[in-house]
Amino acid sequence: MTTMFLVKYLGTSLVAGVLGGLAMQLAMWLIGRANFAKGDMILALGSLITKSRESAYRVGFIVHAIAAIGFGFVYTLLMVTLGYTQLPHSLMLGLGVGVGHGLLVSLMLVWVVSDQHPLAEFKEADLLVGLSHFAGHVAYGAVVGLVVGLLPLV
Repeated sequence: MTTMFLVKYLGTSLVAGVLGGLAMQLAMWLIGRANFAKGDMILALGSLITKSRESAYRVGFIVHAIAAIGFGFVYTLLMVTLGYTQLPHSLMLGLGVGVGHGLLVSLMLVWVVSDQHPLAEFKEADLLVGLSHFAGHVAYGAVVGLVVGLLPLV
């Protein structure tokens, strides 16, 4: 019984993290495409690590994918621990955690990270860039909550 739960948990978390990461990217891409906020999160993340544009997109993609999957495990564990693995509760908790996570990341990005970024194009993160990241994290949380609610863990 424990083994089956662990297999379901790992599978659900993996699917939730991947789909949540894609939802986050889509939300932020749509916001950028509508010219509400500029910037490429994957390139910014990668160049923060590599300190240049060279190979930054590949590094950023890998780091973001690993983070999306890792947070999928954390969000799913929280839902299991609190007993919110059924819809609509999992969706609501996912949205709530996404709001908190997005608020924290957005504030850190606008107030701290942008000042330290090695590329000039990412040094000026304004409120709209922060809101873009906030929306991306909310989309992430919603999709993780939806996946957890749709794939039974118990």
